[in-house]
Amino acid sequence: MAHLQIEQRLETLGGQSIFHVVLPEAGDLHEAPVIYLLHGAGDNGTGWLRYTAAERYATEKGLVLIIPGVGNSWYTDMASGVQAFTCVTQELPAVCRRMFGLTQQREKTHVIGLSMGGYAALKLALTNPYSYTTCTALSAAVRPEQVVKSPDWPLPPAAARAVFGTGIDHGELPPQADLWQLAASADPAALPAIRMVCGEQDALLPANREFHALLQSKGIAHTFETAPGAHTWPFWDAQLKRVLDQIFP
Repeated sequence: MAHLQIEQRLETLGGQSIFHVVLPEAGDLHEAPVIYLLHGAGDNGTGWLRYTAAERYATEKGLVLIIPGVGNSWYTDMASGVQAFTCVTQELPAVCRRMFGLTQQREKTHVIGLSMGGYAALKLALTNPYSYTTCTALSAAVRPEQVVKSPDWPLPPAAARAVFGTGIDHGELPPQADLWQLAASADPAALPAIRMVCGEQDALLPANREFHALLQSKGIAHTFETAPGAHTWPFWDAQLKRVLDQIFP
């Protein structure tokens, strides 16, 4: 595999930004499946490559990995700040297609995220359903308005206000950032295949179960699984391998 760290000006992120791309060494890049790997809070995208065997898994299956670094933006377009959602849905895919000739086919485009990135993976699927054929959310932070108030959350409340506005202090999110509202208005027939996985020792498990129940009530087809483990890299590494084996047997 070829691993590239690319420094590129991304207008949506306000200047020079770094992202990672893993490319198969054989075959036509235009035919290779593309996986967007979305990082969690406090990370810059390198965690997927440092703490999991993502590159080895991709090598075995001939996959392209695109790993953006969007800071603690919650992959959201801020009212005054970075446009991280537009970055990962529009600008970054266009940059990578231009650089590497990657496919734009929905059938070969997938999104996988963990924690904050799991929230983002679900938001991408619910907002831009025709762009992805599968969506996998690992240990998803499905309720940002609850998570940011937790003493275990690594970021100060001011960071969340910068992203979501002051309404988050009262448990309110903008409609375009609220997974519950997005799911309520989504067309179940249009959505990609959705997978949710959460550790049985993860503090985010109750909220994941609530969101699973919501998807069920809305008739949105998906799978929801739990497994022994917490909010940790060993859990995410094991689940990444298992999910990729399911998608690409």
